[in-house]
Amino acid sequence: MRFRAWTTALALFLAGCDWGPSGPGTILARASGPDVGGAVLEISGSGIRGFTGRGSTRVYWAAVPGRADVFRVVLVDPAGGDMGFDLAVDDRGMDGPSVTVIAAAGTDNLLIPTRSVVVRFER
Repeated sequence: MRFRAWTTALALFLAGCDWGPSGPGTILARASGPDVGGAVLEISGSGIRGFTGRGSTRVYWAAVPGRADVFRVVLVDPAGGDMGFDLAVDDRGMDGPSVTVIAAAGTDNLLIPTRSVVVRFER
């Protein structure tokens, strides 16, 4: 009987928990690295609808032909450093998205190693 009471209490507690944001909206993303002025990203995830820049970051994007839910995204920021952009999505609680840095350049327009660019998503 005591086990059943604990199980019921736990179920009620978990039912009241907030599992994070859901529904349509935007996910903030940041691509950053030392003196990074531009990057080409491949971003994939179900329900992504578009991309917009934040601050001085300009964003250019297109769907990858023949690959569902995969996009090439070009970020350019003359100020360099931290490039912020938004993802418009159907569900802010979605799994992912996943990202691969394809190429990167510094503010001097010279190529830099892709491993020096870190992309983070904030919900």
